[in-house]
Amino acid sequence: MEKVFSALADGNRRKVIELLHQGDSTLLELSERFPISFQALSRHIKILEAAEIVDKRKEGKYRVLTLKPESLKEPLKWISHYSDFWNESFEKLHKLIDRQGIHGDDK
Repeated sequence: MEKVFSALADGNRRKVIELLHQGDSTLLELSERFPISFQALSRHIKILEAAEIVDKRKEGKYRVLTLKPESLKEPLKWISHYSDFWNESFEKLHKLIDRQGIHGDDK
Protein backbone atom coordinates (compact mmCIF):
# COMPACT_ATOMS: atom_id res chain seq x y z
CA MET A 1 0.00 0.00 0.00
CA GLU A 2 2.95 2.35 0.65
CA LYS A 3 4.06 2.08 -2.99
CA VAL A 4 0.56 2.99 -4.15
CA PHE A 5 0.38 6.08 -1.92
CA SER A 6 3.87 7.11 -3.00
CA ALA A 7 2.91 6.70 -6.65
CA LEU A 8 -0.26 8.73 -6.14
CA ALA A 9 1.69 11.60 -4.57
CA ASP A 10 2.67 12.99 -7.98
CA GLY A 11 0.20 14.90 -10.14
CA ASN A 12 1.61 13.57 -13.40
CA ARG A 13 1.09 10.00 -12.22
CA ARG A 14 -2.46 10.78 -11.11
CA LYS A 15 -3.13 12.22 -14.58
CA VAL A 16 -1.78 9.00 -16.17
CA ILE A 17 -4.25 7.04 -14.02
CA GLU A 18 -7.11 9.34 -15.06
CA LEU A 19 -6.25 8.95 -18.74
CA LEU A 20 -5.86 5.17 -18.51
CA HIS A 21 -9.19 5.00 -16.71
CA GLN A 22 -10.69 6.07 -20.04
CA GLY A 23 -8.96 3.17 -21.82
CA ASP A 24 -5.63 1.59 -22.70
CA SER A 25 -3.05 3.79 -24.32
CA THR A 26 0.46 3.61 -25.71
CA LEU A 27 3.27 5.48 -24.01
CA LEU A 28 3.61 7.59 -27.15
CA GLU A 29 -0.09 8.56 -27.09
CA LEU A 30 0.14 9.48 -23.41
CA SER A 31 3.28 11.54 -23.94
CA GLU A 32 1.34 13.84 -26.28
CA ARG A 33 -0.93 14.78 -23.35
CA PHE A 34 1.88 15.88 -21.00
CA PRO A 35 4.13 18.94 -20.93
CA ILE A 36 7.06 16.79 -19.76
CA SER A 37 9.62 14.84 -21.78
CA PHE A 38 9.01 11.32 -23.00
CA GLN A 39 11.82 10.13 -20.70
CA ALA A 40 10.29 11.83 -17.66
CA LEU A 41 6.90 10.28 -18.42
CA SER A 42 8.56 6.91 -18.86
CA ARG A 43 10.05 7.21 -15.35
CA HIS A 44 6.59 8.00 -13.96
CA ILE A 45 5.20 4.93 -15.72
CA LYS A 46 7.91 2.76 -14.13
CA ILE A 47 6.85 3.98 -10.69
CA LEU A 48 3.22 3.17 -11.48
CA GLU A 49 4.29 -0.28 -12.69
CA ALA A 50 6.30 -0.89 -9.51
CA ALA A 51 3.20 0.00 -7.48
CA GLU A 52 1.23 -2.43 -9.69
CA ILE A 53 -1.19 0.32 -10.70
CA VAL A 54 -0.32 0.11 -14.38
CA ASP A 55 0.55 -2.87 -16.55
CA LYS A 56 2.64 -2.52 -19.71
CA ARG A 57 2.58 -5.03 -22.55
CA LYS A 58 4.27 -5.07 -25.91
CA GLU A 59 2.10 -5.05 -29.04
CA GLY A 60 4.31 -4.92 -32.10
CA LYS A 61 6.61 -1.95 -31.75
CA TYR A 62 4.38 -0.24 -29.16
CA ARG A 63 4.09 -0.49 -25.39
CA VAL A 64 0.42 -0.52 -24.38
CA LEU A 65 -0.46 0.63 -20.89
CA THR A 66 -3.44 -0.68 -18.94
CA LEU A 67 -4.81 0.54 -15.63
CA LYS A 68 -5.05 -2.11 -12.90
CA PRO A 69 -7.79 -0.59 -10.72
CA GLU A 70 -7.76 -3.54 -8.31
CA SER A 71 -4.44 -2.21 -6.98
CA LEU A 72 -6.29 0.82 -5.64
CA LYS A 73 -8.83 -1.24 -3.70
CA GLU A 74 -6.91 -1.56 -0.40
CA PRO A 75 -5.81 2.10 -0.24
CA LEU A 76 -9.37 3.17 -1.06
CA LYS A 77 -10.69 0.94 1.71
CA TRP A 78 -8.22 2.53 4.14
CA ILE A 79 -9.18 6.06 3.06
CA SER A 80 -12.91 5.32 3.20
CA HIS A 81 -12.52 4.30 6.87
CA TYR A 82 -11.52 7.89 7.62
CA SER A 83 -14.15 9.30 5.29
CA ASP A 84 -16.77 7.41 7.31
CA PHE A 85 -15.29 8.90 10.51
CA TRP A 86 -15.63 12.46 9.20
CA ASN A 87 -19.11 11.90 7.81
CA GLU A 88 -20.25 10.52 11.18
CA SER A 89 -18.61 13.45 12.99
CA PHE A 90 -20.37 16.00 10.79
CA GLU A 91 -23.67 14.19 11.25
CA LYS A 92 -23.24 14.34 15.05
CA LEU A 93 -22.41 18.05 14.81
CA HIS A 94 -25.49 18.68 12.69
CA LYS A 95 -27.71 16.87 15.23
CA LEU A 96 -26.15 18.86 18.09
CA ILE A 97 -26.80 22.14 16.27
CA ASP A 98 -30.41 21.11 15.63
CA ARG A 99 -30.89 20.18 19.31
CA GLN A 100 -29.42 23.49 20.47
CA GLY A 101 -31.60 25.46 18.07
CA ILE A 102 -28.59 27.10 16.47
CA HIS A 103 -29.32 28.07 12.87
CA GLY A 104 -27.25 30.17 10.53
CA ASP A 105 -30.29 31.56 8.74
CA ASP A 106 -31.54 33.69 11.71
CA LYS A 107 -30.87 37.40 11.20
